[in-house]
Amino acid sequence: MNSFTEINERQDVIRDKNSKAILKVDINAKNAWNKRKERNNQINTHENDINNIKKEIGIIKNMITELTNILEVDK
Repeated sequence: MNSFTEINERQDVIRDKNSKAILKVDINAKNAWNKRKERNNQINTHENDINNIKKEIGIIKNMITELTNILEVDK
């Protein structure tokens, strides 16, 4: 039993007869969307990594400053 129907002669969508939902069936669009989503996830991961590195560099700078101050006091 076919539970889908075409919508107004459109090739890119179908309607589920049971739920009345409209579903996209364009595989190329889906693949392109998946690639964009993966790329955005990679960008977000890289941004988080860069921000973490910036924080760690700030901590290291503070440590160096503190050590320099300690060494100057000991002179």
